[in-house]
Amino acid sequence: MTSRLAGDMVGGRYRLAAELGSGGFGRVWRARDETLDVDVAIKELRLPPGMPETERAERRARATREARNAARLRTHDGIVAIHDVVIDDDLPWIVMELVDGCSLDEHLQRHGPLPAGRAAEVAVALLTAIGAAHREGVVHRDIKPANVMLAGNGKILLTDFGTAIHPTDTALTATGMLIGSAEYTAPERLRGSDGLPAGDLFSLGVTLYQAVEGVSPFRRPTQEATLAAVLLEEAPAPRRSGPLTQLITRLLDKDPDRRPTAGEALAMAADLAGEQPATTVRLRRDTKILPARPGKPSSVAAPAVALTAMAAITALGVAGLPDAGGTWEHFEHYGDDAVASLALLIAAVADVVLAGLVCAAFARFLPANAGRTVTAAVAAAGLAFGCGATAFAFHGAGEIFRNAMELSGRESATTSLALISIVVLVAAGSAWSSHRPDRHVTGGRRSS
Repeated sequence: MTSRLAGDMVGGRYRLAAELGSGGFGRVWRARDETLDVDVAIKELRLPPGMPETERAERRARATREARNAARLRTHDGIVAIHDVVIDDDLPWIVMELVDGCSLDEHLQRHGPLPAGRAAEVAVALLTAIGAAHREGVVHRDIKPANVMLAGNGKILLTDFGTAIHPTDTALTATGMLIGSAEYTAPERLRGSDGLPAGDLFSLGVTLYQAVEGVSPFRRPTQEATLAAVLLEEAPAPRRSGPLTQLITRLLDKDPDRRPTAGEALAMAADLAGEQPATTVRLRRDTKILPARPGKPSSVAAPAVALTAMAAITALGVAGLPDAGGTWEHFEHYGDDAVASLALLIAAVADVVLAGLVCAAFARFLPANAGRTVTAAVAAAGLAFGCGATAFAFHGAGEIFRNAMELSGRESATTSLALISIVVLVAAGSAWSSHRPDRHVTGGRRSS
């Protein structure tokens, strides 16, 4: 395969004029359709020398699939239209509508964040396009500012269906390979539930957040840190989004079942933009969208707090090795007061069990494709570890108090029980708040 240059003819019809952009899978050119005498954009597939034949075949199939999925939506005004696919030098070239403008990503880099009103217009246009795609069974899977075009005539267009899938498509991606940009990828996709329409809504939420705030909420210095942020952290509360705050917050819900559908989100965005939705939208009659709750604390740090609390208990547990029997004897025989002894023992055992359950709950962060057996094994190991660490932590904390404050054995045991109980409750509360679904209002009644 020879490298193409400006002036080359493709498919006996399209003359390359200038490169418009490039990415990992290919280049996009401005070209002239010499048959119709109009300018078009044409996407060149890139196959680097030395690439294994299996990967070359997959890229060819992906390019063909991109054209087919985009062609399903060619009549939609908010999606860059596909005009033709030609085979030249044994490679597919996708001929598209030429958009005179720039991407949203380029606009943000040059001019900074969008005003909330303009962002609402972008939301309406993209939700209309996404809704049309979903009705045709097409899930985009790579919605991000770089794939949103802002045309000079004011149109807002969704482009690049290179990673899109349709129920009739055959699987192309190798197991474990991430398709799309990590910071815009929905959490459920990272856990193995790919191809859900709700994933596009999460990606749109990240895109709109970046459009109004000027920063991507989950971007981190490394790919691993970015993936962890998407899975475990909440986006910082937006400060410039104004009336878009509720829409963006709902789109960024980690639970795909709690995100609005494209139709519901479009109704919200159209109301904010002062427009009527471009497509018919049906809202569930028994569903009422709640206004944003003022003053609701962010749960960004909840998993981190739970993890830090359990790390502290683990450290105290190590300090309590190898024998915690002395402290537990004080719990079992608290002087001559049998009632106090029973109460202390019950509290200590409850702390041990609760800490074990917190550690077991960390298994829910495993990928969905880990399987039930692996998840159950990890949860069981977490339960055993948490219980064991906490049992020894009482003695470790008690020894620290006894040596530092010159307390008696009984006093140090009681103090250590109070401390460990507080840490365990903090860990449990943080773990619960990071997992607990928000309440919804259905049919005029509050339910959970």
